[in-house]
Amino acid sequence: MKVALILATNVEKSPYMQYYIDVYKEKNIDVEVILLNRDKRVSNEEFPYKIHSCDIIARETASCVRKIYDYFRYSRFVRRILKQSDYSQIVVFTIANAVFLSYYLLSYYKKKYIFDIRDYSPLVKYTVPIIRRLLNNSALNCFSSPGFRSWLPACDYVICHNARRKSLDEDIVNARDIDVENVKVLTIGQLRNFITNKMLMDHLGNKSRITIQFSGMGIAYDLLKKYEVKKMYNNVKFTGYYPKKEEFSIVDGCDFMNIILPDDTLSRYLISNRFYLSLLRRKPMIVSSGGIQAEYVKEYDLGIIVSSEDDIYSKIMIYARSFDPIQFQKNCDRFLEMVRLDMQIFSRSVFYSLNL
Repeated sequence: MKVALILATNVEKSPYMQYYIDVYKEKNIDVEVILLNRDKRVSNEEFPYKIHSCDIIARETASCVRKIYDYFRYSRFVRRILKQSDYSQIVVFTIANAVFLSYYLLSYYKKKYIFDIRDYSPLVKYTVPIIRRLLNNSALNCFSSPGFRSWLPACDYVICHNARRKSLDEDIVNARDIDVENVKVLTIGQLRNFITNKMLMDHLGNKSRITIQFSGMGIAYDLLKKYEVKKMYNNVKFTGYYPKKEEFSIVDGCDFMNIILPDDTLSRYLISNRFYLSLLRRKPMIVSSGGIQAEYVKEYDLGIIVSSEDDIYSKIMIYARSFDPIQFQKNCDRFLEMVRLDMQIFSRSVFYSLNL
């Protein structure tokens, strides 16, 4: 038996594919990966699975027209690979991939594909009938956030969190006290949004007893560095690209995780990778008000909810002074127990969808 994972980017930017590989590996099912290689970074040399790479070089800031054209070209490449191989099941990641492959999926893989949705797509407002058919004719629908129900057609689905089952058992550490004289706020991963990260710098720049660290690259990286120089902030640090294996050690060196996102449909309903990093490594998070992450932070007491009108510096320092690592650890565990249950359901559902 052989399955294909159809990605919308390269392996390095698609950690969620590993959640499926873990399930298939348990059942000794062969896995192949079809990917859109936009930046010539196909895979880690240690990646042990066959890759079909469609090399279409394009910037992340490309126009909508260019992105649509690229997806059209990529869909032709994917269809060619699918016709050449006999896959028992395919997993289609992202709405754009599924929409551009919709005719082929509905014609040749009805009830044999998994539709995995990780975030909002501008295509949604134009393709609701197509998305509804795709959701109704899949073998399984997997969402990374229950918040997606607000903008997707009604359907059956399971939640696949942005956390491996292995990590939920092996990568958890104990919470530690916060040194209120040396508080570090970390933003890690893709630096996509200039406005929200600029806001954080404006609130915390040149403040005593606090430093801001940005680790990772992205379309906002250069703009943020230029802004930091322009404002002459003396407590902001950029560390740039980091190998995935160093992620935990970087997080362990901070006190707060910045997860302030824009107030838009894309950000309001998602649960980010940083959210899970915060839980696993026991770091209180700073989240923007009005989204599903803020709901969870409030319900489980996982950090601070802020808006641009708040005195974010004061909120952080007040929280740091009263921080109780033992209680915070219990709060994280409560949420992670829900995540474990959801991931168990996900794993079973993927297995059952194979109809073995």
